[in-house]
Amino acid sequence: MSRRIAAPLFVLLAASLATPGWTAEPAPDFPEADVEFFEKEVRPLLVRHCYECHGPDSDEPAGSLRLDSRTAILDGGDSGASIKPGNPQESLLIDAINWGDLYEMPPKTKMSDAEIATLTRWVQIGAPWPKEDAPTFVKKAFDIDARKSAHWAWQPLSHPLPPKVTHADWPSDDIDRFILAKLEQNKIEPNAPADQRTWLRRVYFDLTGLPPKPADIDAFLADQSPDAKAKVVDRLLASPAYGEKWARHWLDLMRYGESRGHEFDYNIPNVHEYRDYVIRALNLDLPYDELVIEHLAGDLLPQPRLHPDEQFNESILGTGFWHLGEWVHSPVDIRKDESDRFDNMVDVMGKSFMALTIACARCHDHKFDAISQADYYRQFGFLQSSEYRQVRFETIEQNGEVAAKLAQLDQQTRDALTAALRDSAAARQAQWKSLFLAAVAVLKTPDADRAAIAEKQGVRVEQLSPLVKQLQAAAADPQHPLHPFGKLATAADDQRAATISALTATTPNEAKYQQVIDFAQSPDAQWRANGYAFGLTPQRIGQLELSAEGMPQGVRRHGAAVRDARWNGLARAPGVEPDQGRLAGWDQAGRTVRTPTFELSDGRIHYLVRGNGNAFAVIDSHRMINGPLHGASMRSFKVDAANAPQWVTQDLRDYQGHRIHLEFSPDGDSPLEILQVVEGESHPSAAPPTSAALVAKRVPADKPLTDDELAAAFADSLVDATAAIGDSQQTAAAPLADWLVENRAVAFDHDRDLDVKLRQIAAHHQTGQTELVGQIRFQSRMAPAMWDGSGENERVMIRGASRNLGDEAQRGLPVALGGSHDFDALGSGRLQMAHEMMSPDNPFASRVIVNRLWHHLLGRGIVASVDNFGVLGEEPTHPELLDYLANEFIADDWSMKRMIRRIVLTQTYAMSSEPGGPEETLDPDDKLLHRMRIRRLTGEAIRDEVLAISGRLDPQMYGHSVPTYLTEFMQGRGRPASGPVDGAGRRTVYLSIRRNFLSPTLLAFDVPQPASTVGRRNQSNVPAQALILLNDPMIYAEAKRWGATVAGQQTPRAERIDAMFVTALGRPPYAEEATAAAAYFAERAEALKLSPEDADKNADIWGDLAHALFNVKDFIYLR
Repeated sequence: MSRRIAAPLFVLLAASLATPGWTAEPAPDFPEADVEFFEKEVRPLLVRHCYECHGPDSDEPAGSLRLDSRTAILDGGDSGASIKPGNPQESLLIDAINWGDLYEMPPKTKMSDAEIATLTRWVQIGAPWPKEDAPTFVKKAFDIDARKSAHWAWQPLSHPLPPKVTHADWPSDDIDRFILAKLEQNKIEPNAPADQRTWLRRVYFDLTGLPPKPADIDAFLADQSPDAKAKVVDRLLASPAYGEKWARHWLDLMRYGESRGHEFDYNIPNVHEYRDYVIRALNLDLPYDELVIEHLAGDLLPQPRLHPDEQFNESILGTGFWHLGEWVHSPVDIRKDESDRFDNMVDVMGKSFMALTIACARCHDHKFDAISQADYYRQFGFLQSSEYRQVRFETIEQNGEVAAKLAQLDQQTRDALTAALRDSAAARQAQWKSLFLAAVAVLKTPDADRAAIAEKQGVRVEQLSPLVKQLQAAAADPQHPLHPFGKLATAADDQRAATISALTATTPNEAKYQQVIDFAQSPDAQWRANGYAFGLTPQRIGQLELSAEGMPQGVRRHGAAVRDARWNGLARAPGVEPDQGRLAGWDQAGRTVRTPTFELSDGRIHYLVRGNGNAFAVIDSHRMINGPLHGASMRSFKVDAANAPQWVTQDLRDYQGHRIHLEFSPDGDSPLEILQVVEGESHPSAAPPTSAALVAKRVPADKPLTDDELAAAFADSLVDATAAIGDSQQTAAAPLADWLVENRAVAFDHDRDLDVKLRQIAAHHQTGQTELVGQIRFQSRMAPAMWDGSGENERVMIRGASRNLGDEAQRGLPVALGGSHDFDALGSGRLQMAHEMMSPDNPFASRVIVNRLWHHLLGRGIVASVDNFGVLGEEPTHPELLDYLANEFIADDWSMKRMIRRIVLTQTYAMSSEPGGPEETLDPDDKLLHRMRIRRLTGEAIRDEVLAISGRLDPQMYGHSVPTYLTEFMQGRGRPASGPVDGAGRRTVYLSIRRNFLSPTLLAFDVPQPASTVGRRNQSNVPAQALILLNDPMIYAEAKRWGATVAGQQTPRAERIDAMFVTALGRPPYAEEATAAAAYFAERAEALKLSPEDADKNADIWGDLAHALFNVKDFIYLR
């Protein structure tokens, strides 16, 4: 049996019975034998298994549950009674000790069968207990306001002025004043400035992650202007390498990976597009608040940001971050799997953007911070209301404009065609009366002379005969639009009232079902489509249908989501990856419409459809269908598009109680209509509305009806039907209007003037349609993104158990942050939440990011715990500076580049890192920044540095990731093909990150595993790093490549050695280093018996010297 919850014994008995109110009351008198049974058998069990967490010595019993008195057991913990005396079947205590559906208690070792039987019997006989005073226990109240007021991070931004300092000539920026003031308060002198070479190497790596070239160093040293440093910084910030360097910092926060982990490490399709989006956004210096809003809700922005050249939607790509976590391909408990995925999303969001550990409130109120358990589940609501998709981001904007114009053109054409039909109908009302009178005469006397009857009524026999034939067929077919008139035409005058009453009589609908969606009635605001293959809205009852040429071909008798054939041919751009698992062949991107989310009760889903398509029931947002479980969530169907719609059933009774929505997509280019979705034992009739109700308005039901009156009713009904075209509320008019349009040759007697007018309108439509369809971009790149769904709130999971639900938590930010909890039920509310999160009034929004920038540039954040501003995080060393930077950041339009520029041009950043003097005693950890911190380069920077120096670095940006080089020891399920050892020379940010096959070289240099937010990497110093620098095949090969280049140079040996030091370390060799290098060279030449001239040309010797330089400490550290 798998363990659902691992917690202290009975910690989750707080997650109790459905009925609250087992309140403390005087213990009844129990038989002496029952009390003795309790004392001898039951109390020892409770002491042995429960008291450690729930006994009298627990200051804060787990789950607020005490088990040392009957009163306490009946009162229960956080959510009610633990037992129901006399009813062990409904007692959570008994379920837990049986390791039942909700909990497994005790968590480590299950009680013996005999012990379980003892406790079960005890509850069955009424839970006897001796009379004794109940111990007192007062649960500590969770006071959000008190917690908020007690901790610095929740306080509004202060507005400190730069402090006055004694050494006023030292600061170059007000930032320096805050640093110097703190140092002076502690009687500490700031370090002297670093030399120019050290500063230049520092700023190059900090801003671009690459070393300065010797020519860059020479140019900087030669520039004696006062703004020499500023010119370097501006050039580096403008370099594309800046975005590649700082994107890696950002990707650490987003737990960026390109596979799902778990057992088979399946791909996340097209996820590299998110990485490239981040690089572009940072190079553009997208304001930070906009960057975060795009991440949270870029799919909902009314005016998304477009790529300046290619005009694709950039904003929507940011939402891909939600979907970068691990997924399980075949979870046993699908609901718990969803809660685990959502937990990761909430954790990443909270830490990355607010440095709040919101996820610590999954099972209970946060132990330290002003975050309640309800706050945690408020975030779940945003995720419950949203869904994963592959979005055609490259074409969504242009195609959206085309779709809007096509919809406008279609409506204009419908309006013009409808007006022409109405004008003609009004002119033909008298003729239709005469035509029907003639038809009645023929039907009553079939052998009569039709030509004579037609001549008598002033109609043509060529028009009369088809109508007679239709009325004859209609009389026998209740679904025929003319059925009422077919029945009435042959009925006797005094039987017509009864006939119409019978036609309009309704029969009770005995079908047992709940409506999920009826596309005939659903509001446009509820429409959720991925792409435009189904248009922008459902097609409504009564809507005029157009042929491909723009001619009227009918009127819709039912509303539906209708696949628009003009969007056939949508394709993936070369290299675009399909979805994983069984969904791979369905090609949903740009071709999918979905239902609202609903909770399964019966479990049988029925959808009324026509055409060939696929239905995917997204159960608890689980999409990775690739294994033995959950295959029932997928259903393909084929219903002849030429016939009437049919009901298709999908049996999901195994998922009763789960939340789902359905996604429909066509099979290839097949037509597809989805009319309704219901859930229940059965479904309603598939028959569309009839015209009986419309006819009844014109036919009196209280007196005999003459042929003349019936003919007038026929003519009036046709005019009514024509007038109702386009009115979705006139459902009874739609069948007759449909007949009129389909049979207009009969109804309008081949009216040439009408036909010419209709064809003129259609020609105009065809011209406009051809032009617009020519603008559709059928081929597109794709990327993971959010897809907004119906507004849903999550219920609090008591003690974090997904099967034990408490009160509903309204969507919103944590209460302590303020903001609205009033979100539109038709959508997720993520955009509103995003704007509230990034409000200048949110003290976390700006503090967190400026602290991150400071951390990456100075080696330690003003708040060292960059991902945790809570009570368990560290206090800011310079709180006034933190708020000063936060205010300046907001005032400067949230520009990260300009904030970075300010920081790196300060005296603080320019200080030497050399330790020494009394300052090391007064500030041993350098928290006050009396000197610059020595920092080791990241694993990515080390690798990129090697490639840059060897000349192998490929400057190509963006695109598919290069597969990771796999050693022979990297084995396992889902093992991908190995990439080249040098990663094709690409920067490390472009190497694939597969969760189960991470680069061992990068891991050794503390590149984090992509599990959750990592804003502060470890900086270890372990033997494995030295071994890698000595033995890694890529490093060795690049050393040889560099050596071959140097061997081909013609300059003297000493100059070449000096140049290698400058290239690798940014400085010439120290005297002892130059001596050692020269001696090494001579020794190697002698060992190889080479002349000095031949030695100078020997690539192996120069390669070995290059390899040695790669192993110098200064190569991987910034001073």
